[in-house]
Amino acid sequence: MTGLFFMKNRSLCAQRFVPALSMLSLAMAASTQAQTLEVNPMVISASRVAQPLSQVLSSVSVITRADIQKSQATTLADVLQGEAGFEFGRNGGPGTVTSFFLRGQNSANLALMVDGVRVQTDSLGSLTQTDFPLSQIERIEILRGNAGALYGDAAIGGVIHIYTRKGQGKLTPYGAVSYGSYNTRDLSVGYGGDVNGNSLDLSAGMTKSDGFSSMNKLQNTNTDPSRNGYSKSNAALRFESKFSEDLSLGMRVATATSDTSYDKNDLNAYALKKTNDTYSVYARQQISEAWFSTLDLTHATLKYEDMKNGSPYPVSSYSSSYFNGTQDGLRWSNTYEIAKGYKASFGVEGLKDGYDASGNYGYTIHRNTKAYYGGLTGVVSDWTWQANVRKDNIDIDNAPNLGHALSSSKIGATSALLGAGYALNSAWKVTGTASTGFRAPTAYDISTSASVKQEEFKSQEAGLVYSQDQVYGRLVYFKTRTTNAIDYVYGPAPDYLTQAVNIGEARNSGLEATFRTHWHGYNIQASVVEQDPWNVSANEQLARRARRFGSVDVSRQIAAYDVGAKLYASGERKDSHYNGYMLSGYTLWSFYASRKIDSDWTARVKLENAFDRQYQLAYGYNTPGRGVYATLQYQPK
Repeated sequence: MTGLFFMKNRSLCAQRFVPALSMLSLAMAASTQAQTLEVNPMVISASRVAQPLSQVLSSVSVITRADIQKSQATTLADVLQGEAGFEFGRNGGPGTVTSFFLRGQNSANLALMVDGVRVQTDSLGSLTQTDFPLSQIERIEILRGNAGALYGDAAIGGVIHIYTRKGQGKLTPYGAVSYGSYNTRDLSVGYGGDVNGNSLDLSAGMTKSDGFSSMNKLQNTNTDPSRNGYSKSNAALRFESKFSEDLSLGMRVATATSDTSYDKNDLNAYALKKTNDTYSVYARQQISEAWFSTLDLTHATLKYEDMKNGSPYPVSSYSSSYFNGTQDGLRWSNTYEIAKGYKASFGVEGLKDGYDASGNYGYTIHRNTKAYYGGLTGVVSDWTWQANVRKDNIDIDNAPNLGHALSSSKIGATSALLGAGYALNSAWKVTGTASTGFRAPTAYDISTSASVKQEEFKSQEAGLVYSQDQVYGRLVYFKTRTTNAIDYVYGPAPDYLTQAVNIGEARNSGLEATFRTHWHGYNIQASVVEQDPWNVSANEQLARRARRFGSVDVSRQIAAYDVGAKLYASGERKDSHYNGYMLSGYTLWSFYASRKIDSDWTARVKLENAFDRQYQLAYGYNTPGRGVYATLQYQPK
């Protein structure tokens, strides 16, 4: 195990929090009953039709708006940490390059959805909204396991499905303001509600932080030791009108910009500015008592601006200062109740993606996807069953550039899922699924090698579920085998250009347990995973994925306060396929408390990484130390 060295004095001096904490104490006056944990919520992602959590065959977790507020997290990764099957890597603090790993799969092997629409990825297949604004989220569903038969390309580790806030009740303002370590300031405001069937939610927010030095000075001796700050701003509008008794029309417009300072192993100053814009219109029609149909049209744009010492890289350089991406999508999705207990889902999707990067390794790439899918779910006596199938056709064209030649590729893949569950009694149920899926080469992969093939996956899962009153638990055995796995090698001299190749086989299998209950006044959530993420061809552990990790979160009402503690633990991880470093295992403790000031105002405080644990998510990069964060929230009932 390699020795780890970390920056000193990472926590903000306690004196800086005296005014904030004093104000918090003075503000706390009245109390209300703490929120009870939602043990068996309805979910949609597992089959594209609404089902109680206890009934779904796949493994799913739900994060509510209340969970997000309680966490006082600043990024989506921090909210998801502790959920079964989820891990992440990050090159420094919030805003820096972040990779999501679900069920031990590569970061490009999961789908991120927002309100039923798949979020655009960049030309490397990387998720572009890992810093999605938390103030806009109403709930999150995490579907674990191979979901290619429902969502197509790359949905192998599973799906993270974000549902944004929708105006409900009377029109009213809401907001929150926070302050904490590293001079972190966060402000979010909104206005929303429902009037005569017209639903409105308008929100905006900003976050700024002085941050800390993202690279470890002792592991990267030539790096700039100064702090790497970041800032984010966002705004969104969601409007839906009930045009008639059976037809609703809606729109969603969202923009988010982030500006992050980061380090390389030299003394230059680097900064990355990222902008995501999304425009969506949709229509929901109840065609008959049994048939519901949705048509949505989406246009999204993505822009990266990468700067060195405040200026773009030269056009002739081997680094890219500008990257632009566009995505246009048209989707028609349907649910149909065939008979009592029998529901069908079906639809078609079309996506057009464009990528344009500057520099000597620049490229212009177009990717078109056409897909259609269908599925059936049924509940008959003690049996639950599910069957899904999906066909994807993908065309990728790469324009000539200095680094690589003109290339194109046509990919066709069919994915399937078959599952069943049997209720042993009113509380216990056994489940099982078998599925196939694929991941197409990314736009960048095709630009380096037109001959690279899609990755192919076969997965099996068996589960035991307990659901009774205020207790829900699930134990799952899972296994996924990857063939034609894509990796990267250096090409021949004199250019040594990176090329995508199919290296062979990877696999992961393991046990996953989740538990949640409201017991004698305690809200308890826990998860633990033991897995074996393995690169069979290279005979090594897959990078940045632990063999064991898990979390426990316990909270309850004590007098006028809602107090809680969360423990997250992870085992050691291999840093990269390209080096021999191992990242040490670690445990993180966080403590939090809140109190209702009145029916509209809530004061919150959190002590994060309470014991100032030193750990790394990527070799050579620092992570946040102990931090204190205070929040004042306004949310009328």
